[in-house]
Formats: sequence, C-alpha cells, structure tokens
Amino acid sequence: MIQMASPTLMRAATAKFEQVLYYMDAPEVVLLDIGKVSKIIAVATDRISARGFFGAKVSLAQFRLYLQDRFDLRHLMLRPDRWTWFEFDLPEDRSVRVKLDPIDLTPDIIARIIPKHGFFARDHSEDYEAITFEQRSVQRFEVDGQWDMREFGKFHAQISDLYALTQSVDQFVDAAVPLEQKRTIMKSFVKPWEGGGSYYGFFRSLAKTGGEGARPNIKAIQWASPGYMDVVGDADAFDRLISLIEHFADNRKSITDNYNHLWSYLKETNYLNRSSRTLERTSPVRIEIGERAKALGKVLGVTSYRTLKQMAGNDALVAAKVLLATERRVSRLYDFFSEGRVSVSGITVA
Repeated sequence: MIQMASPTLMRAATAKFEQVLYYMDAPEVVLLDIGKVSKIIAVATDRISARGFFGAKVSLAQFRLYLQDRFDLRHLMLRPDRWTWFEFDLPEDRSVRVKLDPIDLTPDIIARIIPKHGFFARDHSEDYEAITFEQRSVQRFEVDGQWDMREFGKFHAQISDLYALTQSVDQFVDAAVPLEQKRTIMKSFVKPWEGGGSYYGFFRSLAKTGGEGARPNIKAIQWASPGYMDVVGDADAFDRLISLIEHFADNRKSITDNYNHLWSYLKETNYLNRSSRTLERTSPVRIEIGERAKALGKVLGVTSYRTLKQMAGNDALVAAKVLLATERRVSRLYDFFSEGRVSVSGITVA
C-alpha cells in the first residue's frame, strides 16, 4: 500500500496556473506552479467529484525527466512528490490563484483516473519552454601518437565511468531530486563486490540510472595523428572531469600513497574480494577501513567519503572499494595526458 498524505493533516494550498499542455475541445492536461521546486500536473476528469481536475504534485527534477520522455504521464502521476494529489477547478480568470483540495486515494482508484500508458510529453499539443535544460556540449580531446580502436574504447570508458559517478553524486546531494531517484542510485551500489565484475556492473548501473544525462556520447573520431575525439555531454561535467585530472597531476604522490594505504589493508584483511557480510559494524577492521577510505576521499577530490558511504547504504567497505575504483580511472586518464597522447585546449598536465 502506498503511503499518502492525509488530507486532514495538510494545510490548504494554492497554486498559480501556468499553462495548458494538452488541448482537444477543452484543456485536458494542465500545469500549475506551486513553488521553486515543484509543479502540479493535472488531467481533466469527472470521475472523482464535481471538481474538474485531478493533479499530482511533482518535483522539478521529475518534471524535467518527464519532458525528456524518460517516462509517460501515467508513471509520473502514480509516483508524485511525497505521494501528494489534489483536486481543483480552474477559475475563469487565469490570473487568480487556484485553490487546491488535497485528496487521499488508493492506488487502484488513481490507476483508473490517470491516463493509460503511452501518453508522453511529446504528445502534448502545446510546447513547454519555461524550463531551461543544461546544454549538451561537445568536448574535444586532441589525440596524438599511435592509437587503435581498443584504446579509443578504453579512453572513452574511463571518461564514461567518472562522468556517471560525478553526475550521480550531484543528483544524490541535490535536495530537489526525488527520494525515489536517490534510492535507485543507491541500488547501483548493491553488488557482490567480490571481483572485477562488480566494478564494471556498478559504473554501468550508474550510467543507466542517470539516463542520457549520465552518459557522454562519442560524436566523432578523427583517426589521423594528430587527430581528435569529440564527446557530447554536459559542459559542467566535462569541466569537473578535466579538473580532476589536473588535481591528480598536482597531488599524484599523496593520492597514490593513500590509495596504496587503503588497498594494502584490504588485501591484508582479505577483503579485496570479499563482501562486508562478515564484517561487524563495530569491528576494528571496519573502523580502520573507514578511516583509510576517508583519507583517500579527501585527497582524491571526487566527493567525500561520507557522501559515498551514504550512497552505499552506510557500508564502509563498499564506499572504500568505490573510491579505489575511482582512483584507478582517474589515474588511467592521467596517463593518457602525461604520455602526451591526449590534450585539451587550455590546460597542461605534467
């Protein structure tokens, strides 16, 4: 049973009419603005009461994903922010705030009221342009020396893994991102962590969870030497990635020392290829792993050990292994730059 907010416990709310999204003979899907981080998306209905519309309160992050056709309207309205639904009428004067009456419905009733599967944002009759999406930019990596397709694939894989991780961290710490999405990110950390397959699956899961925004795509490759690889993605994410490489170059000894300090302890305690199932929460081993992982997270600069541990369901061993895997990927990218085989305009990596 879905837990829903009781109408008797919710304060009276109002919202501002924003626009019609789908119009046939009359407005069928409308959008209300209820604050900086929330919207109400509603459908016309006569199946509840005399009220004309049934709406779900959704976060801005949810609405962005809906506009990108990540899921249909049925999915969006069955999973609203804080499980909150309203019924309301639209006033004749659209400048007047809309009075919202909270409504407590069972999932079965909701399923009969909202549209069937298959109605996406692309089916709207009216355009929606109020939200400005992050621009997908092209990052050019200049390449030189001898390359083969396998090496291009290896280089792109390191970029993709780090890109997915940093984007997932951003979503996890963003208060506007729905709790359901954060739980989905956390599920990516649920792996055996007993060998290399877990690491590969982990980064693939993060990329899949984050959708298009967590996957940089190759736009073009020029094979000539010198040549280039053009990768399409978020400009801020590329800036952060390049900053990580520069940071690694400037702090390589400290990062490597802390990596070895953590890795050697996991090897010594036989936890490199074991899960934390046999590791007591209060054991000295777990505490020592946490301290060494914290030190690595601090010098590596991707994100804090504390955040990774939260993402990993407070599993210190998993957070430690993710940090080790992250360092290896940054180190491999650094090698491409330090060898003179890859460069980016405007930066120098020693």
